[in-house]
Amino acid sequence: MFKNFSPSLFFAMAAITVLIFLPYLMLFQPIFQSFFFVKPYEQDVFLLNPINIKLIIASCLIFGGMFGLLAYKRTKAIYAVTTLLLVIGGATAYYSTQNYLKISEQQIERSFFWMNDQYAWTELEEVYYEYVVGSNKGEVKLTTKSGDSFVIKERELNSHAKSYIYRYSNEHGIPYVEREKMD
Repeated sequence: MFKNFSPSLFFAMAAITVLIFLPYLMLFQPIFQSFFFVKPYEQDVFLLNPINIKLIIASCLIFGGMFGLLAYKRTKAIYAVTTLLLVIGGATAYYSTQNYLKISEQQIERSFFWMNDQYAWTELEEVYYEYVVGSNKGEVKLTTKSGDSFVIKERELNSHAKSYIYRYSNEHGIPYVEREKMD
């Protein structure tokens, strides 16, 4: 009964396995990322962007769909589609490791997909924290001496990160303005 190898059963079990272990991957991904992709001793705060969890879910669903297609049928067209899904799923999984905020004594760095904002505290001119009372629709806006600026949404921050931004801006003589946001 079990002597013949069934590729359909193998790929169906692979699809089910990917979808079953998805919650565990989501749970441990921030730990793996903070210890394996960055050096945790170089920064005081390392925060992952909340979009990373959605990217992990998408990549696992893509991989599950890829294995499901292979379980259903294996033709040249299906192999081409699954190769494309493999590349898309791998790229999605890779980009889930590229969205973070690092705050250290020397600099602040925000990486979001292909954009990377990295400024030393000495390059910053002012820091604004605008908030909406009773919600998380606030933002921190950092402006450099050259006129560049970048915004960090409040949903990407926690109180620990906000306190470090406040502390380092005060240590480096950067004005920190906190005001209510007018919608």
